[in-house]
Amino acid sequence: MSANANLHALLRPRSVAVVGASPKGSTGGRILGNVLGSGFQGAVYPVNPNYTEVRGKPCFPSIDGLPEVPDCVIVALPVSRVLAVIEEAADAGVPAGIVVAEGFADGDTVAGRRRQEELQRLAGAAGMAVTGPCCMGVASLRYGFANSYFSIPQDLTPGGVSLISQSGGLTNAVTELGASRNIGFNYIISSGNEAVVEMADYIEYLADDPETRVIACIMEGARDGAKLRRVLAAAGRKKPVVVLKLGRTESGQRATVAHTGTLAGQREAYEALFRETGVAQVDSLDELVETAGLFLHAPLPAGERVVFLTISGGATALISDVNAVAGLQCPALSAATNAKLGEILGVEDRPFNNPIDTVGMPRIEQGNNLTTVLDTLLNDDGIDLVGLALSTKRVHVPTQKKLLDQVAACARTTTKPLFVLSLVSNGLTADCRTFSAETGVPMLEDVTGGMKAVRKLVDHGAFRRRGKPVRMAAESVDFHAPEGVGALAEHDSKRILARAGITVTREGLAETPEQAVAIAADLGHPVALKVQSPDVPHKSDAGGVHLGATTAEEVESAYLRIVRNVKAAHPNARIDGVLVQEMVSDGLEVIVGMVHDAQFGPLVMVGLGGIYVEVFKDAAFRLPPLDARDVREMLAELRGGTLLDGLRGGEPRDVDALVDCVVRFGDFVAHNAGRFTAVEMNPVMVRPQGLGVAVADALITMAAETG
Repeated sequence: MSANANLHALLRPRSVAVVGASPKGSTGGRILGNVLGSGFQGAVYPVNPNYTEVRGKPCFPSIDGLPEVPDCVIVALPVSRVLAVIEEAADAGVPAGIVVAEGFADGDTVAGRRRQEELQRLAGAAGMAVTGPCCMGVASLRYGFANSYFSIPQDLTPGGVSLISQSGGLTNAVTELGASRNIGFNYIISSGNEAVVEMADYIEYLADDPETRVIACIMEGARDGAKLRRVLAAAGRKKPVVVLKLGRTESGQRATVAHTGTLAGQREAYEALFRETGVAQVDSLDELVETAGLFLHAPLPAGERVVFLTISGGATALISDVNAVAGLQCPALSAATNAKLGEILGVEDRPFNNPIDTVGMPRIEQGNNLTTVLDTLLNDDGIDLVGLALSTKRVHVPTQKKLLDQVAACARTTTKPLFVLSLVSNGLTADCRTFSAETGVPMLEDVTGGMKAVRKLVDHGAFRRRGKPVRMAAESVDFHAPEGVGALAEHDSKRILARAGITVTREGLAETPEQAVAIAADLGHPVALKVQSPDVPHKSDAGGVHLGATTAEEVESAYLRIVRNVKAAHPNARIDGVLVQEMVSDGLEVIVGMVHDAQFGPLVMVGLGGIYVEVFKDAAFRLPPLDARDVREMLAELRGGTLLDGLRGGEPRDVDALVDCVVRFGDFVAHNAGRFTAVEMNPVMVRPQGLGVAVADALITMAAETG
């Protein structure tokens, strides 16, 4: 039986037992107090052999002595006693449980990992849905229970945001932020180590929960990357998923391993996953709450064109500067809209830019001018979203209320997102903080965080409109790699890639100087010569490369010199010969590669080759398989991508051929997932338009055989 089958008992329990309940301020006492204080309508059973009654409830000595089998057992005991209780609960047929104690895989000790493995075994055999260990429990404001150790702010209201956090402490922080912003929550789930029930399981459940409109996650790592990828792909088509990914730096990864025992994974792999599945990735707790709040109240836009309306020239400059980071599309206003705005505001001697400066407060607050301006903008087919930027006041004033009332009225008559952007961080009055909940109009509290949240809304709207189906890898090739090696020689690597339909340079492997001369004559001069050895991956550093040989004599002497250099630099290296290769002089160097990620498998990278990737770190990443649109988006992300278009009179490159090459490469590494630790094609020479591409060098590193 799968634990997923009993997830409903964990998240919608009809009865709960608190093992370790007490009248004291212990963990069990606090959890029991939260359960009783939440207004839970089901049966609550304290379990503790030291008491007959706790907080007015009969207390039972063990799970076996309960009058019924509860839906969920909350284990609030020291780590040494947890497994015995879980075994008792499993034997009794309890379908779900919560383990609060730490000291499992979070401790990163042999004993802790063994405890976690035993917990997994017990829960798996019984099909128990267990959250934790090292967690703070589960609560739902909509469904009315708090089987949790964390404190829920008294002014936190029920609503459409559900939070899943591997960090218990940050759960407290997010709910406090949510309460201060008057953002309503449904589920609050502290998932901890995720020994049994993973974040992917919760996301899958919440994607179909009618009371959850936005899923917010604080994610440290994943045990099953393929499962997470599948679940996010499905969930993102139903509702927004907002993720704060922890452990994006090396030191952060060490901290997450120490905290939950999960792997943080490569930053690029998670970013590729989130982009592919439409996840809104944020950088801070404030941005998590800001973005979730925007998704909660704003409809998805039909396009990406945003107009900002301000009453200050300085504000327009500030918004424009921040937008250099946010990257919103702020188009120029049409002549008709410009003329209409000028007529409304009495400013007919100059056109309006975007962001719009209304030239002071008096013009916009006069009569119903704001309503008319907003209607004009919202009725413009060239505008998809409209934001009003205000310097919100610490003390609510009639002028501000008048403007906000007009915004709310306009929002009721449009299907386009209309939002308010506060120019003052933490400057919202109590009235402003309730504005969104009362009117359904998003109130964004900070210029930078607010505009980044709008960017996430725009991106998710584009993701949903695109409706991209999951692409299965096209049939690729199997192969037999030479035995006893990790890194394959270039010649072997390129031969395998060529079988996958990837164009490589014309070449031949020479075992003698005479063979090199003959191959060069067949290819036509000039040629390149490269040592071939699985023990020498960096050929140039060992003096193993000669470029541009134009005569038979030069080929022969280059062959001899290369062999001599390599033997001197690597006396024990196995030399298979020297590769004689055609020179491609008219190509732009691009690198296409793959690294294997522990959670998600192959991760494809594309970048400008040579110094561009080494010095500027200019690369884009995706999880394969890829389609042509994926690859074109990757190329568009490269800072040096304009070189492919023929910069400053240069010839445009054969981008279509490059796209086809990367798609085939993605299919190849996806088809052979798990067989490589890395594959690198560098450089891929992208020739002028219509002339194709050719892989000039390649290196395949085989993974150790498993199974």
